[in-house]
Parts: sequence; C-alpha cells; structure tokens
Amino acid sequence: MPNRHQMALEEAVYRSGAVARRTGIPVQTLRVWERRYRIVGPRQSATGQRLYAPAEVARLTVIKQLVDSGHAIGSIASLGFDQLQAMLDKVASAAPAQQPQALEVVRNSRPLPRVAIVGEALSLRVAHHRLAALQVVATSPNAALAGEALRGVTADVLVIELPTLKRETPQTIRSLAQQLGAQHIVVEYGFGPQRVEQELRALGCSLVHAPLEIGQLESLCGAPPAGFQAEKSAALPPIDPAATRRFDNKALAQISTTSVKLNCECPHHLGELLVRLGNFETYSAECESSNTADAALHRYLKEVAGTARSLLEEALVKVAESEGLPLPA
Repeated sequence: MPNRHQMALEEAVYRSGAVARRTGIPVQTLRVWERRYRIVGPRQSATGQRLYAPAEVARLTVIKQLVDSGHAIGSIASLGFDQLQAMLDKVASAAPAQQPQALEVVRNSRPLPRVAIVGEALSLRVAHHRLAALQVVATSPNAALAGEALRGVTADVLVIELPTLKRETPQTIRSLAQQLGAQHIVVEYGFGPQRVEQELRALGCSLVHAPLEIGQLESLCGAPPAGFQAEKSAALPPIDPAATRRFDNKALAQISTTSVKLNCECPHHLGELLVRLGNFETYSAECESSNTADAALHRYLKEVAGTARSLLEEALVKVAESEGLPLPA
C-alpha cells in the first residue's frame, strides 16, 4: 500500500503557468483550446486556480508537438493519448530530411542536463515536482558533506541551497563545481554580503533568492555555460530602496547606507525582510476569496504578517539606535 508521500507525488498537480513552461503552450492559447476543444479537463482549487494532473501535462506536450509538426488542433483535440503518441511516433519516423526544424520539435536529441543538487529541502522539492527536463544524478543534504557525498559524480550543473553566503562560500562552490566538472552553477540563498554575491557572479553563478520557484529551475539549468571567470568583476544589480509601513524609503535607505560598523549588513537585511513582509501583508489583504472560510484565512495571514513586521520594525530600531543611525521623527 503506498504511503502518503507516494500518494502525494502521484496526485501532483501543476498550475497553468507551470504547464505553459513545461509544454510551450502559452496560457492564453491553453485556455482557448480548453474552451473550444476541451482537450483537457483541469480541476480548480478553492481559489479558482486551474490545476493540471501529470497525465494532462503529458497529453498537452504531445499535442503541442503534433501541432508544431503541422497537424490542426481541431483534428487531434479529441483523440486519446495512445492515438496521439502513435501519430507522434509516425511523424518522427517519417519526417523528411529537408525539415530539420520539425525533426527537432518531434525528436529532441539534446541530452538532458545532468544536475547535482546540494541541499536537503531543495532536493525534496525537485523530487516532488518531477522535473522531466532535468537528470538529477546525485544529491547531498548540505554543502559540508557535498565533497564526500558527490565524490566520483559528474554533472553539467551544480544546484546548491544555502541559507546564507559567507566569506568562504565562493571557494567552496568553485572547488565543488570543479570536482563535478559542472559548467553552470545555480545558487539559491537567503542573505549574504554584496561582496560575496559579486564574487559568485564573477564565477558565473546564477543567484536566486530563496525560495526558488521550481518552475524556473529547468531554464536556469539549461542556460548556456557561464564558465569560471574569477578575474572578471560583474556589475552589481540595482537595489531598490527599502519600503515598510513604519519607515519610508528615504529613512530606510539612510539607515542602511550610514551603517559602516556592521560587517554583517544587518540593517540592509532587515530592510529586505520588512519589504517582503509588508508586501505579503498587502497581498493577504487584497487576495480574492471564494468563500467565508477563505476570507477568514486571508485575514489571519494578514494579521500574522503584520505582527511579524511589527516585531522586525522594533528590531531595526534597536539596531539603528545601537549604531547611532538616524531615525525618522
């Protein structure tokens, strides 16, 4: 008898945005096809989101390939999956040599990126979503054990999950990537000093703030190799002024830029947290609700976010006072 985890994986569902990324069918086109041809019958969540089962995603993928090879959507929309697959196999075997684009659509011979994942939580999320475009060759629960856990493994891409970036992080990642032979590195992280972010970008790393949207991982891993260029300094991305409900943008910017004694950049990190919490608080207040229970849940989420924001505002005040930083009147 399957356990709960296995059942959850078998019942995995995808929202329309994720389906669009996986199949190559734009969301608007997908909705038109559903309305006109009823090619799939997605469920809906309590909030009205369309939810697609893995079997439906597989069906849509085959349909998209057949349409790209010249079949009209109206002529194949009502066919069963076995019929669709048989048609696709026939197209693949009969595609003429003068149509390389059709062959590329039907029979993608490009090998899947071999991916090594460092990070227990990220490994579980990737396994749950069953990313078909990636070949996960090995995993390690954390960076400290990765060197030994991945010994003898060869991978095209290193994906590593880190709560914080430290001074030694670039060298650790570089050594691990060289051990694996990885040509591309994706780093999911929480917070870190800007100088470390700059070093990692100079190494060719793709940096993504946690939590990484799993739907983005396939495209990140399939990106052209950036290589190791430690001697080449990458420009830092612009940082938007922090904004919270207690302090305006100018006040938070003054607090962050005036601090010269804190190497850990706590004012900057607190500002980021406050912006995110403030945004979520607003989102919860404005989120659509389909019933009374749903509305009550969003009110609760708004209150929790507001409480957390208030506590962090007090923490920012303490840090600012300790460092003698200016505060708004």
